[in-house]
Amino acid sequence: MGLFYRIFLIFIFIFLSCTPITQEKNISIKETIKEKIAIIPKQKQKPIPILNRSIVKSSKNVRVGLVENEKKILFSFKGSYSIYNEHKMIFRKKQSADTWKVYLTKDKILCVENINTGEKVAVNNKIIFKPEQIASYIKLGKIKSGKGWHWENTKSRSYKGNIEFIKFKGKITVVNDVGIEQYLYGVVPSEMSALSPFEALKAQAVLARTNVFSDLGKKYKNKPYSLYSDVYSQVYTGISKTHERASKAVDETRGMILRNNGKPIQALFHSVCGGHLESNDVIWSGNKLSYLPSKPDRTSGLEKYNDLSSEWLFKKWIDTRPDAYCNLADKKVNKALNYAKKYFRWTKKYSRKKLEQTIRKKTGKNFGTLKDIKIVKRGKSGKAISVKVIGTKATVTINKELNIRKKLASPPLYSANFYVVKSGGNFIFKGAGFGHGTGMCQIGACGMASLGKDFREILDFYFPNTKLSSIEKNK
Repeated sequence: MGLFYRIFLIFIFIFLSCTPITQEKNISIKETIKEKIAIIPKQKQKPIPILNRSIVKSSKNVRVGLVENEKKILFSFKGSYSIYNEHKMIFRKKQSADTWKVYLTKDKILCVENINTGEKVAVNNKIIFKPEQIASYIKLGKIKSGKGWHWENTKSRSYKGNIEFIKFKGKITVVNDVGIEQYLYGVVPSEMSALSPFEALKAQAVLARTNVFSDLGKKYKNKPYSLYSDVYSQVYTGISKTHERASKAVDETRGMILRNNGKPIQALFHSVCGGHLESNDVIWSGNKLSYLPSKPDRTSGLEKYNDLSSEWLFKKWIDTRPDAYCNLADKKVNKALNYAKKYFRWTKKYSRKKLEQTIRKKTGKNFGTLKDIKIVKRGKSGKAISVKVIGTKATVTINKELNIRKKLASPPLYSANFYVVKSGGNFIFKGAGFGHGTGMCQIGACGMASLGKDFREILDFYFPNTKLSSIEKNK
């Protein structure tokens, strides 16, 4: 091969990899770069083949909402990417260490711009970044997580798969279109410590996969995604927290989901139940599901605490530390799980003034001076499901588990498993657990695994009347 021919091939490769594309005959490439605007081609182009969009070759993808209701988003990427407007390719980028920006103009036109070079594209509705290498990923700035909760944070996070910037209801929504197994690599270590017992991680992987196919994966019918990346679906942090142990748990349960009567179940889970699980109908109303019962978090030995709806038995329960699976006091687990011990039994103290301010703000009611907080009704787990806030001017009733947690405290109480003691000018909440308490207790699963239970036994305990089966099977 001659030297001149080699030089010619290198020139063609660099040109195609890094230059904005235009097919407008009356506008030269030189003029396009000078204007720093890429003209969207009017002719239909053949899409560039996307090779290995994720580590896992999967025939099925999931669409995950990452960001919404934004006017401007900053990001960067590593590896080769093609940039599309709908199905039309506009850029092919080999590498970029630059910062990019997606924003809406005053005229509500969606733009993507390289802040460093000035390259810019304006489209009507959607810009898609498609990876062409296994190692390619996009890093998005300021991803919010846990809004309103005590773990609320904002971080930059990185994602594999397609990244779509969509103009939706006058703002920008970002969607990650990614292979299901790759998605699970990001979910499992985000929802459960990667240093948890391996069988517990496998149980978590099955539940996370099940939720992609269950009703949870269909709740956003009017959105451009099927699941969100925060606690409203299940926490997904892309590749930011991926860990070999968690990924191995996903791989060893590949394709497995839980079914009830042939249908994927609502695979609910929470951090710490505090020793007693609650049925779904008590927490959210609706039909009671046979695979989400109320029962102690132990196979046997806690039968006398089957029903904690009576006040005296509930207080006795809270004031003890029963040998439930989620009580890690005598369980051999990694020290990384020690954080969970503070949730098994907890105490929160609020001044009268602080509580009054919080409850007035959250309920919008002026009840006067706070006199007392009474639990009117409890579920079998002891969960408060109706509470009366008694003031000098009025009494306010608060119903439903999450509503109670949110309106009595900011950030919300760890759980609705509590009773209240008045002491001087303070109100002391004595409680148990962290989360809604339905489905799998994640720390309980770790406790079971530490006692030698495998992931099938864990799932059988937390989801009775279910069957472990393959995604591909109809039943």
